[in-house]
Amino acid sequence: MSLSLALNNALSGLRVNQSALAITSTNLANLNNPNYSRKVLVQETQVIAGIGAGVTADTIQRSVNTLLQRDFREENTRLSGIKTENDYLSRIQQMFGTVANKNALGDLVNKFATSLENIGNNPEISSNHFSAVNDANQLASRIRDMANTVQQERIRADAEISQALQDMKVQMGIIAEINGTIPGQKAQGLPTGDLEDKRDQAISSLAQYVDIQYFQTDRGQINVLTGSGNTLVSGAYTAELSFRQTTYITANETYPTALDGIHFNAGGNPTTANDITAGLTGGKLAALFEARDVTLPSVTNQLDLMSAKLRDAVNLAHNRGANTPLGKGTAASDPATLLSSRSFANTAQAMTLSDDVNMVLLDANGVMVGGMGTIVAGATTPAAVQGQINAFLGANGTAQFDANGRLEIKLNSNVRFAMKDAGTVANQGDSVVQYDANLDGTTENYSGFSNFFGLNDFYVTPELTAATPAVAGQGLQNGISTSFRVRSDIVADPSTISRGKMTGTPPVLQLGSGNNEVALELAAAFEKNEVFDSITNGPSRSTTTLAGYAGVMLSYSATTAQASNNALQFQSTLTGDLQVKMQNESGVNMDEELANMVVFQNAYNAAARVIQITGEMFDTVIELA
Repeated sequence: MSLSLALNNALSGLRVNQSALAITSTNLANLNNPNYSRKVLVQETQVIAGIGAGVTADTIQRSVNTLLQRDFREENTRLSGIKTENDYLSRIQQMFGTVANKNALGDLVNKFATSLENIGNNPEISSNHFSAVNDANQLASRIRDMANTVQQERIRADAEISQALQDMKVQMGIIAEINGTIPGQKAQGLPTGDLEDKRDQAISSLAQYVDIQYFQTDRGQINVLTGSGNTLVSGAYTAELSFRQTTYITANETYPTALDGIHFNAGGNPTTANDITAGLTGGKLAALFEARDVTLPSVTNQLDLMSAKLRDAVNLAHNRGANTPLGKGTAASDPATLLSSRSFANTAQAMTLSDDVNMVLLDANGVMVGGMGTIVAGATTPAAVQGQINAFLGANGTAQFDANGRLEIKLNSNVRFAMKDAGTVANQGDSVVQYDANLDGTTENYSGFSNFFGLNDFYVTPELTAATPAVAGQGLQNGISTSFRVRSDIVADPSTISRGKMTGTPPVLQLGSGNNEVALELAAAFEKNEVFDSITNGPSRSTTTLAGYAGVMLSYSATTAQASNNALQFQSTLTGDLQVKMQNESGVNMDEELANMVVFQNAYNAAARVIQITGEMFDTVIELA
């Protein structure tokens, strides 16, 4: 071996070990950087004309286990989705309250029932009426607050979808930009490890939002697709993803009719064909859509069902009562004494009464004024009923339909209008009204003449899109829990709560101040079992009391929240273990790097010593010459 070759070998050793020391120092500098992968200098023997000519630094490689990295990203996608789901379920669970703290919905139902029993036991005590109205108001307010909280959560989910999409676009831009840079870097022989680390970080961030699949091309670029195959990034190209955020959401607004989804390369023209929402099956984005369009609407449906059952049970009993308000005048600007909650689009539509309905006028003491009138059983129409009531009132008031098709009864001062059905004892005295309320060609049965019209309702549920209340068999029921409330004139004057039925033998009827039949029936309504239909993504069909169903909702919410919490704990542990394994393989180990540093230092010193000795030998040769 010539001295020149020995010198060249030593110089190559100096250069390579110097580079190795530089890479080691970079590794140590990023010791605590979780997004940095350890770099390794790949060394190869340099051969010239078949003779070893030292060493050369081939490339700088990253220490990354791509299979482990792929597994981690897949599990992290699941973790992100479960975490998002758990956030929403936990807030809903907090909204329902807890039985231990006596702030659950069932507690308020029982409190209202107790106050109604107090009226039944002591109807003459005015404070009992105030307490009952206060408890009824508190219950209605809690239902409204819960229902509106659900809609606020849907608005939150919609806003988070919009923000998630913006974050995705940022990460996709980073991936595309690095994809465009790496081929040039490689062509110039420049290291790309740090760029690849940054790209890996962007891919991992993107994987939190949506399930992805990806592959690396022969140019070192990574193309990213959704789990369903839509290309998000291809080389330096990024797909266009669009979404229209909705700042106000009501219960009857759903996807895709009113709420938007994710549109892929829509070009400003979002359609069903370019909507890829259904293809998002994992990650935060899918969980947000699930919360907005499935989980939260299910809670609204539960509250609506609870509201409808509570409304119908209380109103049925309350409409049997005769303690209606005193007249407030017949001027057009005066509020109606009685205003039905049912709206009639066609007042000539057929209806049938199973039994007579007797009408009387009462004075302030509940004593009958004048004679009794009767709406005879049999076939009739809403218009015919209005005409009969109007004829009976005469100079004492008027009965007419308002602009919304609601029966409106106005009275002169100092008289009250009351009705008493002449139904059978088996039907609790109610006359059954047969009427096709939903216009499906089939008549439905409604118990109680006043209850059918809604002339003396206790609870009202105005629709979201109209001024008229939603009642059984008519009107939009979606979202009635957001407007569930006690009738305004009862709130203004709690003494107008119905507490007793008309007594006596027709044609002589009266209402005594101590009559408590209706008050007791109101309280009994809370002890009666009702059939609650199953809710999609909610509780199964059950037969229970009103308070019992409040407990069913609470139990279902607690169970689903706990199941989600258990899944979150498991997934967090699994993802954490994969992350530790990945860090162990790709992260920087200080002990290993320090050991390598000593090796590179010794190798550098040895190469320097070879150069020194080779130099001395060159000097000797020159002297001998």
